[in-house]
Amino acid sequence: MPSKRLIYSLDQGRIPATSGNKALNLHRLVKQKRRVPKTYVCSWDAYRRYQANDHSLIDDLKRELEGIIKPAEAYAIRSSANIEDSLESSFAGQFKTALNITGVDGVIQAVWSVWSSTQAPNVFSYLARHSIDPESLQMAILIQEMVVPNYSGVVLTKNPVTGYDEVIVEAVQGYGDKLVQGGVTPFRWVNKWGYWLEEPAEEILARELVDTLISEAKSISETMGYPVDLEWVYDGQEFYWVQVREISALNQETIYSNHLSRELIPGMVKPLIFSINIPLVNAVWVNWLSEITGDLGIKPEDLAKSFYYRVYFNMGVLEKIFTGLGFPAESVEMLMGMLPSGSARPTFKPTLKTFTRLPWLLAFFFDKWRFGPKMKRALKRLEPKILKTNYRDLTPLSKQDLISAIDNHFRLMQETAYYNVLGPLLMGMYNSTLKSLLAREGVEFNNFGLIEGMTELLVYDPSNRLANLHQLYQSLPDEIWDKIDLISYDGLKSMPEAQRFITEFDRFLDEFGHLSDSGNDFSYAPWRETPDLVLDLVTSYQTVPEPEDQKVSYSDLNVSWIQRQLLGLFYRRAREFRLLREEVSRLYTYGYGLFRYHYLALGKIFVDEGILKSDEDIFYLSDEEIRLLVKGEALPQPAIRIVAQHKTNIEKYADVILPKIIVGDEIPLMDSSSTKVLVGVASSGGVYKGRVCKVSGLQDMRKVNSGDVLVVPYSDVSWTPLFQKVGAVIAESGGLLSHSSIIARELNIPAVVNLNGATLIKDDTIVTVDGHQGKVFIHD
Repeated sequence: MPSKRLIYSLDQGRIPATSGNKALNLHRLVKQKRRVPKTYVCSWDAYRRYQANDHSLIDDLKRELEGIIKPAEAYAIRSSANIEDSLESSFAGQFKTALNITGVDGVIQAVWSVWSSTQAPNVFSYLARHSIDPESLQMAILIQEMVVPNYSGVVLTKNPVTGYDEVIVEAVQGYGDKLVQGGVTPFRWVNKWGYWLEEPAEEILARELVDTLISEAKSISETMGYPVDLEWVYDGQEFYWVQVREISALNQETIYSNHLSRELIPGMVKPLIFSINIPLVNAVWVNWLSEITGDLGIKPEDLAKSFYYRVYFNMGVLEKIFTGLGFPAESVEMLMGMLPSGSARPTFKPTLKTFTRLPWLLAFFFDKWRFGPKMKRALKRLEPKILKTNYRDLTPLSKQDLISAIDNHFRLMQETAYYNVLGPLLMGMYNSTLKSLLAREGVEFNNFGLIEGMTELLVYDPSNRLANLHQLYQSLPDEIWDKIDLISYDGLKSMPEAQRFITEFDRFLDEFGHLSDSGNDFSYAPWRETPDLVLDLVTSYQTVPEPEDQKVSYSDLNVSWIQRQLLGLFYRRAREFRLLREEVSRLYTYGYGLFRYHYLALGKIFVDEGILKSDEDIFYLSDEEIRLLVKGEALPQPAIRIVAQHKTNIEKYADVILPKIIVGDEIPLMDSSSTKVLVGVASSGGVYKGRVCKVSGLQDMRKVNSGDVLVVPYSDVSWTPLFQKVGAVIAESGGLLSHSSIIARELNIPAVVNLNGATLIKDDTIVTVDGHQGKVFIHD
């Protein structure tokens, strides 16, 4: 009986499943007509015979190899195991690789060396760490014609540390094995949507070649349906793909961004404000998104998190929503403000899921098309309820009564918040559509008289009333003018000559006294509580001159009848929702500010009970903590101490410059005068603080204790067991596919590589390794 065939060409239409992961992945590239060196695979049927000490194996291999091995050709012999290059474990550098092998006998010896490497101690250690039964290991072998490279490297179609949609190219001179183990720091390019975020100072590779590598890698990734890590070689004339795998250990941590929150909830936010504002506003977003997508099981508190008292939005939750609608995941990165200037926007590609959501989408848009009348009816119903809310005399109410009043008001404000979010959103949509229609007619939106003749808007604009008050102020008698800088609001009230001015001033406070420095933060005192400041505003008010340029009015548009019908539709809608936005904004700001008085009343009771020192200290407790105190339950530490800590921290972090993006739920370490910061390449996410232990070779390995921060010039496969003991890794050289980086990502420990001066850090130094930002903080 003839022996079963052992070796297959990847040029064949099909290869057996016993070819291993590397061969199967590379076979897909060959089928896509990508440029791959001539490659064969020896199936793991041969490995089984090797394990069984089958003496006829060598003869069978020799017979098949003699038909394919070219005497003048050199070959690369690589592993292709069944458990290699998986998402859970890469086995990077664990098995033997042999390069520049010639002749049939040389190939057989190299195949034997790869098979024997499966019994190496480092492999058994790796298998044990990943809970893989050694008996399950099956080893096929790749036999690939050598391409003598000028440069070798990798292309990753996603950042494996952050998960961002950017393509990373790394290159070294000569053979690519230096990337994994060899202490070489690669040249590096990072491209995001056509924009270069990073590139070497010197052009070692032609830009056209790098562009082609990126373009083809993205095409391969799209065809395969997942982010890929591709190895390539360049011989000075052509480049070839020699390996491909799905990116292992791709970052799955939550990503937070302050790009939107800086506009919606700017500045530092005290604990009470965060605990009220986030559930109140985010519930609206969850509800109206659920109208489109159905219930996604998202809670309002899932959408935001506070870092250093600043609000960050959870972009992972938004990505879940966007991708569910068929938008590309990159849409969320655009919301994060990560669209570089000059880069191409990702395109919208509807998916099957998009069409399954079509009934919800149609119902949503039909409902929102008729939203104007619905919003008017709601505001007419909500306004008297909010205006009747008692806030002037809450002293008779008990703590429990105040909590009940807060709960009732919260429910009222939840409905108001819905319209306060949806109204401006729809106004923006109608404005955007009108802007596009006007652009077709050569009219700039900013030069169009959208609100021409809308005198009803004046009642919502304090500027108009401030200008009138300023004119009244200027008409005051000279004797008042001489003392105006010394006279307070109360003093002015007592002067008969100023009564007309005071009457109008009080009327102004009745209408606009709910305004404050921040409409999102009710801890700020509103104008009604600071009449002297408002008086200063009136006395120093300067009228802004009307622009001389005449805006284009709707009646001036020279368009056809059909075009006017379409323009008129969105013109009327844009005007309608501009007015509605002003109405709901004033109502919401007024109602939201009333929370202040209920909590201050609680604060006064807490002061009387000795729980707080000042009624305004209540803003430094969360709503949950306040409710525990009302129930008589103890907090983890006294409320006075909690308040003091928050006050100290808010002052301490007032000038901290935070990153736009924060990866993970750990609070990022900020630079300070007592901290030296070294910057390298982030290669494995996470944040860890610990003691430095430098290792330069095997002689130092006994120094390493559990939880140390391992500092190395580079790392070798033989060092893998060390990584299981440490809390983080710092390497002076290396890139994203260096051994240090790959193993750190698999172990889910932070790593920073390519860090100049890393080995100069002394043993026992306390450092914090931020694997998200690529920073190492050296503490005094």
